[in-house]
Amino acid sequence: MRIEKWYLDCVTADGAGLIGYAARMGWGPVSLRCAETLQWRPGDPAARERTRWSGALPATGPDGVAWRCRGLDTGGRWQPRESGIATVTLLEEPAGRVEWTCLCPAARVSVNAGGRPYDGWGYAERLVMTLPPAKLPIRELRWGRFLADAQSCVWVRWRGPVERNWCFHQGKPVDAAMPDSHHLAWGRHRLQLEPGTTIRTGRVADTAWHGAGVRRWLLPERVRGIQETKWCSRGTLIDPQGRAHPGWAIHEVATFP
Repeated sequence: MRIEKWYLDCVTADGAGLIGYAARMGWGPVSLRCAETLQWRPGDPAARERTRWSGALPATGPDGVAWRCRGLDTGGRWQPRESGIATVTLLEEPAGRVEWTCLCPAARVSVNAGGRPYDGWGYAERLVMTLPPAKLPIRELRWGRFLADAQSCVWVRWRGPVERNWCFHQGKPVDAAMPDSHHLAWGRHRLQLEPGTTIRTGRVADTAWHGAGVRRWLLPERVRGIQETKWCSRGTLIDPQGRAHPGWAIHEVATFP
């Protein structure tokens, strides 16, 4: 099997936002594509979700990442402010591997989704997995990204049989402590996130795949049972000189059955 999943986002100055997913999944001769957008407004707890079981994957070029999904009436461009993070092999086993590439840790974004424009700072990454999901040694996944005018941070934390942390500040790896979903620290840097807006919460089979019908049964049971919660939060990064850098974060916790 092979899964290629793209994640792209944008948050405007007032906290409105968009998350886009595009994926291609293959099991031997069987393949499936899907695309999804989540859109929200400041203080509105109900994100608007749209899903299509088709669509092209984003394309990369010298000026960043471009994504056009006609079925979702969505198109935009992510122009990086700083260099991307080279591909990281998160896990390698005889049965397969998990590779993660952050193409745009911080990007200037202009995107239109369903007739609504978004202009702000955003982020783009790609995950490629050939390891069967049932073999992932994870009980809990924490992921997030924070962007301010002159700062960027992205983190991944695995808990379970395998405990691993990855954190990148300005695209460079750092050794960070992640005590909970709203605090991060490395060196003399401190990042604190407010409770924020819950973008989506629930079981994956009932959220991301709620409109898939019988196609949801193509997903392994362990994936269908993942419980996820996503937030959009204001945050403040304190640098070693004590200066405060306010910005926005999108972050999530996923618990595996």
